[in-house]
Amino acid sequence: MLGFPPLPPYEGMHPIVVHFPIGILLIAWLPMLIGLIDRKRRNTWFASAAMLLVVGTIAAFAAVMTGEAAEDIVGGTSQVVNDAIHEHEETAEAARNLFLASTLIFLMAWGVYNKVAEKKKPMILTSGAARVAIVYLFAAMALTNAGHQGGVLVHEYGIHAPLGGAAGANNGVDDGIGAYQDDDDD
Repeated sequence: MLGFPPLPPYEGMHPIVVHFPIGILLIAWLPMLIGLIDRKRRNTWFASAAMLLVVGTIAAFAAVMTGEAAEDIVGGTSQVVNDAIHEHEETAEAARNLFLASTLIFLMAWGVYNKVAEKKKPMILTSGAARVAIVYLFAAMALTNAGHQGGVLVHEYGIHAPLGGAAGANNGVDDGIGAYQDDDDD
C-alpha cells in the first residue's frame, strides 16, 4: 500500500514533468518583485528568483523533450487533433525559449547591478527590471497558453501519454470506455 508507483516510460513522463515548469516559472515573478521593493535583502530575493528561473527553465526543456516523445507515441486521430498537438508544441517551445531569454536577461542584469558603482545601480535596476518584465510577461502568456492547449488535448480530445507501458492499440487516445466502469470501492 505504501510506496511509490512505478515510473512510466520516458514517453509517458510528460504529464508528470510538465507541471514543474508551470508552477515554478509562474511564481518566479514574486521574489523578483519583492527584491525590487526590499533593498535590505535585495540580493537574497534575487537569488531566490534566479533559482526559480533556472530550475523552471530546465524543467521547461524537460517538459518539451518529454512532450515530443509523447507526441511520437500518441499521434493524432484526425487533422484537427494533429493541428492541436502541433499548436501546443509550438506554443510550449516558444514559452521555453522566452523563459530562457528571461532567465538570461535577469542573470545578466543582476550581475551588472552587483558590479556597477552605487550611483548607477538605480538605472541598472530600472532598465533590467523593465527588460525582464517585458520578456517574462510574454513568456508567462505563452506558458499559460501552452498549458491550456495541453488541457484541451487531454480533456477535449482525450489524448494521453502512456503511463503504464507502451501505448496500446488506441495510440494513447482515451475513448472514455472503462474510465468509470468500476464504481465500487474495493
